[in-house]
Amino acid sequence: MGDLVTGQLLRLSDVAGLSRADASVYAGLLQETLGAAGRWPLTLPPPYPTFLSDDHTPAEFSLAFTSGRSPALRVLLEPGAACADLAENGRQGLRTVRETARRWGFTTDRLDRIEDLFFPSSPQGPLALWCALELRPGGVPGVKVYLNPGANGQDRAAETLREALGRLGHGRAFDALPPADGFPFLALDFGAWEAPRVKVYLTHHDLSATDVGSLSRMSPEPSRELLEDFFRTAGGDERLSGRPVITCHSITGTDPDLPSGFTLHIPVRGYVRHDGQAHERAVVLLRRLGLDSAAFDQALTALTSRPLQDGVGLIAYLALVHERDKPTRMTTYLSCEAYDVKPPRAPQPPRQVLPSRLGARAGLGYEHRKDAQTGAVASVEPYRIKVVEPIPLTTRQQREEAVKRVHYNLFDLRAEEVTIDLLTDSGTGALSAAQLAAGMAGDESYSGSRSFYRFHETITELTGYQHILPVHQGRAAERVLFSTLLEPGRLVLSNTHFDTTRANVELSGAEARDLPCREARDLDSTEPFKGNIDLEELSRTLSGPDGSRVAVVVMTITNNGGGGQPVSMDNLKRTAALCKQHGVPLFLDAARFAENAWLVTRHEAAYRNHTPRQVAEEAFRLADGCMMSAKKDGIVHIGGFIGLNDPELAQRCELLLIATEGFATYGGLAGRDLDMIAQGLTEVTDPGYLAERADIASHLADRVRAAGVDILEPPGLHALYLNAGRLFPHIPAHHYPGHALACQLYLEGGIRSAELGSLYLGEEDEAGNPVKSAPYELVRLALPRRVYTRSHYDHVGETLERIVKNAESVRGYRIVEQSPILRHFRAKLQPVAV
Repeated sequence: MGDLVTGQLLRLSDVAGLSRADASVYAGLLQETLGAAGRWPLTLPPPYPTFLSDDHTPAEFSLAFTSGRSPALRVLLEPGAACADLAENGRQGLRTVRETARRWGFTTDRLDRIEDLFFPSSPQGPLALWCALELRPGGVPGVKVYLNPGANGQDRAAETLREALGRLGHGRAFDALPPADGFPFLALDFGAWEAPRVKVYLTHHDLSATDVGSLSRMSPEPSRELLEDFFRTAGGDERLSGRPVITCHSITGTDPDLPSGFTLHIPVRGYVRHDGQAHERAVVLLRRLGLDSAAFDQALTALTSRPLQDGVGLIAYLALVHERDKPTRMTTYLSCEAYDVKPPRAPQPPRQVLPSRLGARAGLGYEHRKDAQTGAVASVEPYRIKVVEPIPLTTRQQREEAVKRVHYNLFDLRAEEVTIDLLTDSGTGALSAAQLAAGMAGDESYSGSRSFYRFHETITELTGYQHILPVHQGRAAERVLFSTLLEPGRLVLSNTHFDTTRANVELSGAEARDLPCREARDLDSTEPFKGNIDLEELSRTLSGPDGSRVAVVVMTITNNGGGGQPVSMDNLKRTAALCKQHGVPLFLDAARFAENAWLVTRHEAAYRNHTPRQVAEEAFRLADGCMMSAKKDGIVHIGGFIGLNDPELAQRCELLLIATEGFATYGGLAGRDLDMIAQGLTEVTDPGYLAERADIASHLADRVRAAGVDILEPPGLHALYLNAGRLFPHIPAHHYPGHALACQLYLEGGIRSAELGSLYLGEEDEAGNPVKSAPYELVRLALPRRVYTRSHYDHVGETLERIVKNAESVRGYRIVEQSPILRHFRAKLQPVAV
């Protein structure tokens, strides 16, 4: 066992920035401290059922993260773990501590003063003595000894603790402690500490987030909001009723009667299905505190090569540490898993979690900071930029030449000719460090790669669908599903089909029919759920003459073709009920499921105490399946999937997938793509990420309105839709006012956007006269994820200001060449002569 733990220590030493020489010294000290337990073969059960870890390994690592420093590495050991009984365990522990003291030249006088209290002849409880080593540069450790106040019986633990504190010079400290359910540990610092501490640990059963803010007794007190948010995020709930929460109260000689430090320990392993979830929570918290989550990922890799989803308990505790006159830090406690990996828990029903108290943005890495003097509010993104890419800055003449060369079709511009690219949010987002790291570990096996199984498990856990088929992007999912499900003459109903969805329906010989809700017709209305389907029209169609033709109902969340507007859960539930009543399958076009879920938590009263993840899970389970472009809310550059519950339909789709996309476990994607999608799907429901995305869209909306341009209200998250028809009333629909605005945005500011008006939806006869016009002439400004800052969007607002000043001089366009379907992608146009 000792060899395994020593290997882990050496690898963790690299993460902590320790030299090879120091790491070698500490490896030897670890083996000496473990003694006989370190020599115990792993082929046998543990020699003693130590309480130190769930699998009874007598060692646990921790990393303490402080801003601007390498993480501090510590190892907690039970020196007497191989002893026959608790009394001998304690005696062996004392011998080890005193031998360590002699070796490193520190005194154990504080331990000597209280030894009789904690080492009776017949000790009780789960431990006698643990020893922690803080592995510092220079090869000299800091030492901490943990003792059991319940050694004389739990009923005497408070009495023992009070007496011990008195002997140590802290006679009034016990009365300063908060109420508690138990006293698991008393710890003492030994060796070279700036201010040696006495640390009292307390247990708290059935603790709520609102309770935790009142438990600190240090002065100045930590922020209650920060403590409550840490509690909610680490524990995943408003109240933790399983494993107890532990608080630690540090006392030093500076103020012998009041704690000068407070630590909140959340037993995260008791409140997650598997370590993948614990990892997600830890990373969110580290990033919120401005700490190094990459080092945390490296530490996990140093400990184990197993997928995090394959077990629970590797990440044991997450702790928020406050000490007077020191920066806040966070500690992660990591198990060695020498003897056993605890299996993942079965899924639990979603639980309601109250939103964060860090302001209206729901915390989790995003907050509004208010200046006490000026009252100004600063919005802070929950990430920092690690890699940058230069953007092209072109002249007006260069842009005029470029747009003329491509026949005024902005799709054909070269990327280096565009300064701010708002053409689409599909596959244009910035990857996170965690996604890139996951990609580097991708398994490129043709069949059955571990990357596929991580991808499959992540999506199944999110959606509940049992059959997951990877595809290279969303339109491939549409093609495979509709080619299998549809026949000529069938009918597909939707809140609004997007362009490729409609095209794939029609290529199958079926009819695509939109049933947007009535509220969607008023572009200026601030009704929150204008993406809903018209339930009356849906019921009428399903019950009427066309009912037998309906093959599937597709609900697009959010409703991209309808202005990026969300769908309410109530509307989705009623749609699901109608579909079930008429025996028609319901599918989600789930490209922006997380953004829809965020808007539900903001605007639907029944879901205000839900997290976006909980809303998303419920939404998926209302439908029979889904298709998704992961290039949106998967936050990747390529990829998608089909999710199904019908095994027969899944088998038919799989056959077409294999013939046209690739084998069923890669679907045209590399293993690294599958891993990055899986990671992206865990990040995208983070409320901090979604809050910032909503805020930056709101910032741009304010700039657009201030420029004098109306938008489709209310603004969503993934895009803003500009009302070009209202801005250019002198341009008729068949001269494409939306396209005219898109061209002006490029000519004036190098901004690329997408027309969603009569060029996209209209039809003309051979003479160019209108046959069908779009109901509205819009321009979409799509917002790539984590790519542009507020100053980039300020440039968009300034460009629109210039366009508005000369709006009457803007001319329309006419088509000179087009394709029979999806004409806006490849059409060639010319300005209309004055």
